[in-house]
Amino acid sequence: MSLKFLNIINESKSGCKYQIKDVGGDVFYKKCGPDKKWSFIDGVEFYKNSSNGNIEKWEKPKDKKSKIRQMDVPQKGGNKLEDLKIYYTNLSPSGYEVRIEGDKITILPS
Repeated sequence: MSLKFLNIINESKSGCKYQIKDVGGDVFYKKCGPDKKWSFIDGVEFYKNSSNGNIEKWEKPKDKKSKIRQMDVPQKGGNKLEDLKIYYTNLSPSGYEVRIEGDKITILPS
């Protein structure tokens, strides 16, 4: 019993933070002192040791929408270099520019 009591006293001195996340059900976390990682705890420990002053609010992260570029690929045989440019444009991220320089294709950040 005394060991648990000492643990509770040490937690209050170290400044433990508590967090609850709703990810299809309640999940409880705790982080103490200089630790940067959250550890899982059960609901009993959370409700026993948390208070208004030591609960960190968790906000669900916003969905990041990726930009997709899609150019129509020619169906008939044409200039192979132009066809490859379209192919590489479709594969490269939106922050890159695909150019034909002479007989070569270059892909550079825009």
